[in-house]
Amino acid sequence: MRYSRLARFAALSLIFLAASCTVRHESPDGITVEVDANQRAAADLAAREHCAKFGKKPEIAYAGQPAPSPRLLFLESLVISYKCVAK
Repeated sequence: MRYSRLARFAALSLIFLAASCTVRHESPDGITVEVDANQRAAADLAAREHCAKFGKKPEIAYAGQPAPSPRLLFLESLVISYKCVAK
């Protein structure tokens, strides 16, 4: 039972590490983030939280093509720019 909890904790830790989101630029008009290509939901969440601070909602302005990740080996990263628009 004890090893099961440890294994579960280790797996969750790896998932959170892999689901990293790096903010490249932010302003009241929008936000640009870099995420692992398989973690678009993390980018959407960061954009929603950022735009909500200004009473706006995010809208994708640009999404780049997946490229090799500078953070983790064998993964691809994706740069997405959102503009904050009125609700």
